[in-house]
Amino acid sequence: ARPEIWAYGLRNIWRMSFDPATGALWAGDVGQNAWEEVDIITKGGNYGWNAREGKHPFRRNKVREGSTAIEPIVDYGREDGGSITGGEVVRQAGNPLDGVYLYADYMTGKMWGLRRNADGTVQVNEVLRGRARPVSSFGRGADGHIYVAAFDAPYASQGRIYRLVP
Repeated sequence: ARPEIWAYGLRNIWRMSFDPATGALWAGDVGQNAWEEVDIITKGGNYGWNAREGKHPFRRNKVREGSTAIEPIVDYGREDGGSITGGEVVRQAGNPLDGVYLYADYMTGKMWGLRRNADGTVQVNEVLRGRARPVSSFGRGADGHIYVAAFDAPYASQGRIYRLVP
């Protein structure tokens, strides 16, 4: 990669955030037709678009031989949603979600918590569903709490901001 290019092979990042404890740069990358993904962005990293979507081949495009494309941390298909909203890593001592990356799907309103263990394994749990609202963004307040911006319905003009509490 050229020096001014930090990372490539990404399709349509919808929100990035830094983990305040580790400095890792997390991103939710919106897919084209079938898969949404969560990535940790590294300098010079190739994330594989448009040879693949998530962890899957995209159309007839092929990953070039010798490619060093970085695998997403996790991906999900259309049975779970259709447009990822990248989130934030919770960093609050005593909070059971401490160290968990929260992200959501705009189309379904589902929200997940992703914990990346020291051995590289990943645990994903759904943390919000049911009468969930389309989540358009996440943020971290000066108080360290995570805030969620959500609309009343897809493509609605009114919404709310929620503060997540344990």
